[in-house]
Amino acid sequence: MDNPEAPAFRTLAEAVQHHARTRPHALAVAYDSEQLTYAELNACANQWARMLQANGVCRGALVGIHLGRSIEWVVATLAVLKAGAASMPLDPGAPAERMARALQVTRPPVILTGDTPDEISGRVPAGGATKVLTMTLDTRMSERAHDLSLVVEPDDLAYAVHTSGSAGQPKIVLAQHRWLTAGASGGARLNRTTPKDRGSWLGAAGAGIAVHEVSSLLWVGASIHIGSSDVIASPPALRSWLLANRITQSFVITPVGEVLQSLDWPEPCPLRLMTLGGDKLNQWAPPRLPFEVTVAYGSLEAFQVANSLQPWDLRCTAATATAEDRAAPPPVGRPLPGVRVHVLEHDLSPSPDHTIGELWISSASLALGYLGDPAQTADRFRPNPFDSPGSRLYRSGDAGRFRTNGILEHHGRIDDVVKVRGHRVEFGEIEWVLASHPRVTQACVAAVKDDLGTQLVACIVGEDGATPGELRSYVAQRLPDFMVPVAYVRMDRLPVNTSNKVDRRSLPPADWRSWRPMRDYRSPQGEVETGLATMMAELFALPRVGADDNFMELGGDSLLAARLRTRIEEAFGVQAELVEVMNAANLGALALYITTRRTAAVPASPLPPILPRNRS
Repeated sequence: MDNPEAPAFRTLAEAVQHHARTRPHALAVAYDSEQLTYAELNACANQWARMLQANGVCRGALVGIHLGRSIEWVVATLAVLKAGAASMPLDPGAPAERMARALQVTRPPVILTGDTPDEISGRVPAGGATKVLTMTLDTRMSERAHDLSLVVEPDDLAYAVHTSGSAGQPKIVLAQHRWLTAGASGGARLNRTTPKDRGSWLGAAGAGIAVHEVSSLLWVGASIHIGSSDVIASPPALRSWLLANRITQSFVITPVGEVLQSLDWPEPCPLRLMTLGGDKLNQWAPPRLPFEVTVAYGSLEAFQVANSLQPWDLRCTAATATAEDRAAPPPVGRPLPGVRVHVLEHDLSPSPDHTIGELWISSASLALGYLGDPAQTADRFRPNPFDSPGSRLYRSGDAGRFRTNGILEHHGRIDDVVKVRGHRVEFGEIEWVLASHPRVTQACVAAVKDDLGTQLVACIVGEDGATPGELRSYVAQRLPDFMVPVAYVRMDRLPVNTSNKVDRRSLPPADWRSWRPMRDYRSPQGEVETGLATMMAELFALPRVGADDNFMELGGDSLLAARLRTRIEEAFGVQAELVEVMNAANLGALALYITTRRTAAVPASPLPPILPRNRS
C-alpha cells in the first residue's frame, strides 16, 4: 500500500522547498486561471515569512489567516510555518462574533487577510497589538525569496484551529509539526498520491479539513486545484468541474459525496479516488463507478484515524463490497499504521466484543490539547492505560464498534444516542434504513423533546413520490416501533454548517409536525368520530385529524394509547382495550369499535319475572 514516490521530510515547508528545487516548473496550486508553480509558491511563502518576522512574529507565535479557499491561503499557511509560527485559520464566512471570541482568547500579533485593515477592523478586539496585513502575491524572484535559515522542529507548534465548543466558548486545538507531518505523509501513502496527481480542495478554509486536503498533496509535489463556492454548492456542477479539471483524487464532505456517487460518470474517467469524510456515510456507492469510493474517519485532535482503503489488499470499498457487506452501512475501515482505536465504556473499561461504545484513540500524532482550557484538555486527553507511561488517549466523543474481521464501524456522535421509551436508539441505524429506500438520497434523524417525550423526526432529501406514509411503512418493516420516526420532513437539501457537515442543531424545522404520515383527509362524521378526531389532534399537536388517519402512523405508542384510552373512557363511558386502540385500522374503525362497546354496555329492557305457577 505504501507509495514508493512519497519521500520523508521533517516538515511540510521542507517538502515544498524540496519540490521547488527539484521540480521548479511543476504546477503547485491553481484557482480558475490563476496558478503558481512550486518555485513560485515557495518564493512567495519565503517573502511573506520574512514580512511576518519583520512585523514581530516570533517562533511559536499564533498568526491569524483570515482568508477563504484561495491560492493566498496556501501561501499564507506556508509562510507562517516557515517563520516558525503557528497558523490559525479564521473563516471569513463565520459570524463576526465567533471570530472575535477566538481572537480575544489568542491575541495573535498579526492577521493575514484579503481585506483591507479598515474592512476587518470591526472583527479585531480593541485594545490589542494585532496588526492586519493584506495579502498580495509577487512571484518575481528577489532577495527575499530564498529559503529561510530558521530550523523548525517536529515538536514546534504548527496549528491552532478554532472549532466548535460548548457554552459558546471557542475551542482552539493546538497541534505540532509532527501532527501535520504524520497526517500529510500518511494521507499521501494511503491515497497513493504521486507528483502526477491533480487533487481538489473543496473544504472550508477555516476548518481543519483544509489542512488534510492541502498538506498531503503538497507533501509529494502534486497539484492542488481549488473549487469555487458556486461549483461546490451543486453536485452536478461539481462533477463537471472535477471532470473538466481532470481531477484524479478528491476529498468530499459526506453529504455532498452521497449525491455525487449516485450521479452518472463517464468511462474512462480521470478521477481515480473519491474520499468521503466529515460525517457518517449511510449509502454504498454503486459497485461499477469508474473510480474508488473510500470512507475516511478522523478528527482534528487525532488527524487521520481509519480508512476503508487500509490495507489495500483488504479494502472494503464500493468496488469490493460483497452482498453481505452491503447489508450494513459502509464502515470506516481499519485503523491506520501507528493508530490504535479502543472501544470503551464510561469507566474506560473495554466494551464487550463487537458491541457499541465510545471510541478512544491512541496515536503518536495527537494534538497537544485546547488553548487556555486545561480542564477540557484533561477531560479529552487522558493518560493511556493500555500503553507505555507518558502516552495519551484521546476521547473522540464518537460511537462505534469493531466487526469480527477488525473493520471499524462509525455510529455517529455518542450524543446522538438517545433514549426513546427506555430504549437506547442510535440515529445512524435509522438513517441507514431510510437511505436504503430507493427514492431517498440523504437522511438525517433528529430528536425533539415535548410533552409526549422524546420524538424522532426524519429529515429526507430525495425524489418526488416518497410520502411520509410510505417511508414510515418502509422503516416499520425493518426496525422496532420505538425506532420508527413520527414525522418525515421533505427538504430540498440538508442544512450544513461552516465545515459543510450536516447541521443537526438546526433540525428538525419548526413545521415538522405537519409531516406526520397523515392520510388524505376525510371529515369525521358523528359524535364519536368527531370526538376522537379532537382528542387525537390535541394529543399529537396537529391542527386536525381525519377519519382515515391511523393512530400508530401518526406516532402513537403504548404510552400515548393509554392516555387516549383514558380520554375515551371520560368522554364516552367506555373502557377500550389498549390493543384495540393501537391496532385499529383508522380513526373511523376505532370509532366503530367504541360505538359497538357503548351499545353493548346499555342494558336491554327487562323481561317480566318468571313466577311460580299457582296450583290452587
